[in-house]
Amino acid sequence: MRGWMKDERVMITCCSDGTRPVIFKIERMDYKAVYLADMDSDGHRETLKTAFLNLEGVSEVAFRDGYAEVYLNKDVPDERLRDAAESGGACRVLKIDS
Repeated sequence: MRGWMKDERVMITCCSDGTRPVIFKIERMDYKAVYLADMDSDGHRETLKTAFLNLEGVSEVAFRDGYAEVYLNKDVPDERLRDAAESGGACRVLKIDS
């Protein structure tokens, strides 16, 4: 169904609950998991969050145990994420999963 909406990340769908039609707007959220070493303090997390959010295309960052979920509103190359995380010695990137 590519090309039928202006934004490929948004889809409109409908169904019925038995008595009336129900319309849903579905938005796809892409993210990459950035696995990090040396992320041991809140200061590192704030530095990383700022570095990621300064990249064009990054909308949000959530930290999990040993990795960061970097939510994207457009594709961001892995190299840019790696450079942002490692700039200033914030953290070393172990791997990035899409």
